[in-house]
Amino acid sequence: MVYRVLLKFTIWLLNAISWRMAYLFTRGIANFAWLIRLYHHTVFKNLNLAFGKEKSQEELKRIAKRIYHNVTRYAVELLRCYRLSQETIDSMFTIEGRENLDRALAKGKGVMTISGHLGNFMLMGTKLVQEGYPFGVLYREVRDKKVARLIKDMQRRLNVHSIPALPAHRAVKESLRWLKGNKILFLQQDRNFFEDKGAIWVDFFGQPAATAPGTVILAKRSGATLLPMFIVRKKGNEGYTIVIDSPVELELTGNKEKDILINTQKFTKIIEDYVRKYPNQYFWIYKRWRGLAKGREEMNAQKAKG
Repeated sequence: MVYRVLLKFTIWLLNAISWRMAYLFTRGIANFAWLIRLYHHTVFKNLNLAFGKEKSQEELKRIAKRIYHNVTRYAVELLRCYRLSQETIDSMFTIEGRENLDRALAKGKGVMTISGHLGNFMLMGTKLVQEGYPFGVLYREVRDKKVARLIKDMQRRLNVHSIPALPAHRAVKESLRWLKGNKILFLQQDRNFFEDKGAIWVDFFGQPAATAPGTVILAKRSGATLLPMFIVRKKGNEGYTIVIDSPVELELTGNKEKDILINTQKFTKIIEDYVRKYPNQYFWIYKRWRGLAKGREEMNAQKAKG
């Protein structure tokens, strides 16, 4: 209850002060979190798994410090979304590759994103909705019901359509209906799927990562166009660029299991390439590599099958 009261007070405070003061607030929170080593173990473990053979510990430390500042900034921007004016949205976001999105929607079967926990992804729909693109999110609800309602309320205020990932059968049904209306469905393929049934293991930064097979299945059933779509902070921290890449074609072999594995690996490599380009904007506080021992066994078994 104390946590919820503090959250509501923080939302009120951040919306009552200026952007400049809000960003000063984030800097203080980030420095404090770094000082007390909050999430240090997870962040450095992840960075070492990804870049331990490529970068020095000093380089990883610099990346880690920027992660703390970026994540707290993302949180403040999200909590201020209640009062984002059209003018603020125009100055805060730009779109790169809009022609890819327009061509995909012209096919009439909807768009599914290939994306991950990079940048302030929860605000990606803000600009796209403003530009007239119907934007829906397939998401996994947080455990705290009141916080979950808060997130839903934010999405409603931003006119972002929400589709709960569970139960799975309902999520598939609603997602297909949404795509049939020729709309955008935002999906992230880098959520850890270790504790869920049906996980497949793919390579992510040279490490086995449990991943959901749903994107490939949904794309085959809907015929939707797959577009890599990421949101990254501009140089100088002056807002964000929504980057929309060229469409990705499914590789189909006639073997269902092989199709899922090949294409999921393909999507994961796209995410990895973006993270390598913007390493300090990724959510390294997230435990992407859970169940590594089992993952190595599973990947060896997959290789043995060919």
